[in-house]
This record gives sequence, C-alpha cells and structure tokens, in this order.
Amino acid sequence: MRVGRYIGWKGYVEAVKSSQAITALPAIILAVSIAHLPVPEGLTDTSMRLLGVFAGVIVGLLTADYDMSVILAAALLVLTLTKSFMCTTASGHSIECDRCKTMYRGDGGHWHEYTCDPIGGSFEVAISGFSNKVSWLVFCAFHIGKAVEKTGFGKRVSLALVGSMGQSALGIGYAVCLAELILAPFIPSNTARGGGIVYPIVESVIASLGVDPHIGEDPVGGFLSFVAASANLISSSLFVTGMAGNPIVASKAADIFGIEFGFSEWVIGASVPALLIMLLLPPFVHILLRPKLDFTNLSQNIRRQHHALGAMSDQEYRLCATLLTCLVLWVGTPYFGIDATVVAYMAIVILILLNVLTWSDVVKNHKAWDTFFWLASFIVLAEQLTALGVTDWIGNSLSRSLHNASPLVCTISLSLAYFFSMYMFSSISSHVVAFAGPFFAAGYVLGCPPKLLTILVALFSSLAGILTPFSTGSVAIYASQGYISQPKWFMFGLLFSVLSLVVVFTVGLIWWKIIGWY
Repeated sequence: MRVGRYIGWKGYVEAVKSSQAITALPAIILAVSIAHLPVPEGLTDTSMRLLGVFAGVIVGLLTADYDMSVILAAALLVLTLTKSFMCTTASGHSIECDRCKTMYRGDGGHWHEYTCDPIGGSFEVAISGFSNKVSWLVFCAFHIGKAVEKTGFGKRVSLALVGSMGQSALGIGYAVCLAELILAPFIPSNTARGGGIVYPIVESVIASLGVDPHIGEDPVGGFLSFVAASANLISSSLFVTGMAGNPIVASKAADIFGIEFGFSEWVIGASVPALLIMLLLPPFVHILLRPKLDFTNLSQNIRRQHHALGAMSDQEYRLCATLLTCLVLWVGTPYFGIDATVVAYMAIVILILLNVLTWSDVVKNHKAWDTFFWLASFIVLAEQLTALGVTDWIGNSLSRSLHNASPLVCTISLSLAYFFSMYMFSSISSHVVAFAGPFFAAGYVLGCPPKLLTILVALFSSLAGILTPFSTGSVAIYASQGYISQPKWFMFGLLFSVLSLVVVFTVGLIWWKIIGWY
C-alpha cells in the first residue's frame, strides 16, 4: 500500500477537530486537574476525585457533543472504577470505597478488615439513584403526561385555556403562572404539581399552537416550557407547603435560631418579591426567545379543533377520575400518609389496568426512560458530594471567610453562596437537606438577622432550581422536551436568576425592612 493512500497530516488534524470525542476534552482536563489538586483540610483524595468528575460533568454538558445520559454514564463508570464513592461494610460502617479490604485497629487494639467489595460496592452506589423516589416520581409523571396526551384531555383543557387567555403569548404564559399559583399551596410536591398536572396541559397547548415536538429547538415551545418550569419554582418558593423541602427550612430555622417560621410568616415574607418575579417572568422570557405566534386565525382554529374533539370519551373520564384521586391524595399527604411518589406510581398502574395506557405506551416513552437515567445519576452524585463532606467543607469555608464582615453583608453573601451552590445538586430537597443547616449555623455564628437569612434561604431553595436543567423533577421534565438546548437552558437560567436576585435584593430588602425583619 502506497503512502499516498494514507490520510495526510492536514486531513488527520481535520478528522480530530471534527471528532465527537474532542468536544469532551475540556471536561476531561478540568476533572483530572481538580482531582490532582492539593487536598484541602476537611477533604480527602476520594472527595477531590468526586468533585473533579462532578465539575467535569457540568462542563461536559456545556461543551461535549454527547447526550446527557451518555456523559453521566461515563462519569458513573469512572467513579466506580476509581472507587470514588462511600461504601457500606458488612458491619454497617460507611467508608470510602478505596479503603475496602484494608485493615484498621478496632477496640482493644485488635486488627480488623473492612469487609466490602471496592468495585462492586462502588457500582451499587452508582446505581442507587434508580431506586430513589424522586427519580420514580418524575418517571411516573412522564407517563401521566402521556395519558393526558393520548386521550385528548390535555388538548381539550389547553384549547379552553388558550381560548380564554390566549390572545397573546404573554396571556398564555400568565395562564400557566396562574395555574401554578392556585395549585401550589395544596400540593406539597413541586414535581407532582408541575410534572403530573401542569406539564401535560402545557405540552398540549404547545401542540395546539402547531409546534412539532420532533423538530428540536423551537421559540414557542421553549417560551412556554421555560415559563412553566420557572413558574413552578416561583410558586414553590411562595408557600411552606409548595415544595417538600420547605418544611425542612422552617424546621432548621427553629432549631438554630429559635424562631417560628410557619405558613403565615412564610407567605408574608415571600409574597412581595416572589409575586413580582412571577409578574416579570413571561415578558422576560418573551424578550429572550421572541416566540412568533400567528393569532390571526387562532380563535377560529380553536373552535374547529374543539368541535373535532367531540364529547368527552370514556377514557377521558377514567383519566379525570384517576387525576382527581391523585390530586386528593397529593393535597392530603399529611393526612393519608401516602408519599407523592407512591400516588404517582399508583396512577400509572391504574391507568394501565383501565386501558387508558398500554404497556407498549410505557415502553415506547423514550423521554421518560432517558430522563429517569440521567436524573437518577445526578441524584447519586449529589448524595455522594454530601456523604464525602464536600458540602460541609464549602459551608465551613464560607463562615471562616466572612468573620470580619457586617451582619447584613454576611447574610447577603451566605444567601448568594447558597443560591449558586444549587449547581451541585439535582434535587431541591437534597440541596435543602445538605446546606440549609450548615448555612444557618454559619449565619448564627456571624450574627445574621434570623428572619432575613431564613426568608432568603426559603426563597432561594426553590428559585435557584432554574439554574440548571436537572435541579428538580419538574424542571427536568420541561428541559428534556428539547425546545431549548441544554447550553441555552444554562444561559437562560443564569439570566433569569440574575433578574430574580435583583428583585430580591432591592424590592425584597425594602419589604423586609418595612416589616421589621432586620
């Protein structure tokens, strides 16, 4: 074979440049660099490897030409092979997986072995997210949405919604916001509310406006998806019952500051900034995406589509009965004692038994399976960041760095750090559990005004969820539709976060000063 038949050097360079793998290089370099940095006090080599891989995943989502699930599958594989998780021994001890089968000196000076499998134990941790209730709640919400779509009930509701408030894109956006505000006080799971009830209607509205869900990015679909995801988070921040993690914030504030922060205090504190942010949401997103809707023949088109649907079918009545049952059980979670995920799972089984859905519908719902995989993977990373002490290390570092600042500056600084630490989490509730206590403890030491820091953490626990497309189940559902690319979601999330922060630290601070919270 002659040399001329080989690809030339320039051709080789072009092939490398066009390679899919080369797009992952920045993420790989960052992950390796962080993993090999000097280990700070409070962390370990295992912590640094996990932190490096997590940072690499975030950068990879922005730069790598791979699906999110592929990036996370690779991350979990690397962490498994490098034994960078916390394993559980046969005796119940939690140790870093790379210490499995090593010796330690126990009570009485006797030597014992940590009985666990370093690679097998790591893999068990890697797949533990697939048994997480949040993952299953999102998975079930997708199938509920499929049932609403399949029966035509979602289209029926969406046509009524668009007909009443659909004179403009902003009108539809405000209709979605209003739906979230009405439901938020009664449904303590933002994923059940956004994913199981509002999302199917939003998707049907998008379809009614002539958007093809298979074409990828679309300004109209992107506008409604981002507005709905953001409205879900804003409504969650407005009520202590709006999101599962909110009572934890109130409980931590009571434990550390000794203050009562119940339903009325929460609504009073959050109402002015949260409602103003909700009011600004649709026009702000409209400016970002500039959706172009043809309303010329919309009313006539809506009437024609509504007539074509005819009377409600038996399947729609069965679906409505199932959704109403879910709504009652979700609202009455404190009384019935049935977890929101169990309710959603029950709904899927009932819908299949009633022939509203078929098992084939479940199998073919590829968006549900894809989201289930990558959300479960992110949950594992978030839980392990806490287990390996990374979250505590960040909180402790913050309190040491602010010891010379004024109480107000400390409060604002801690709340901002709390807000942007959401980048590290795939669950709002996990974020609250991991950081609310450490940040309140740091605020107590630094003399922060208790109610001011509490309301900031209360608001930011939900509002920060818009920073990423994987922060919570409801956001993941909307982001996975593909109307907005992942890099653009990060960018839009950051821009809307800046708007929210401006409102909170101007109008919010004035309001809290008026009511005497600092």
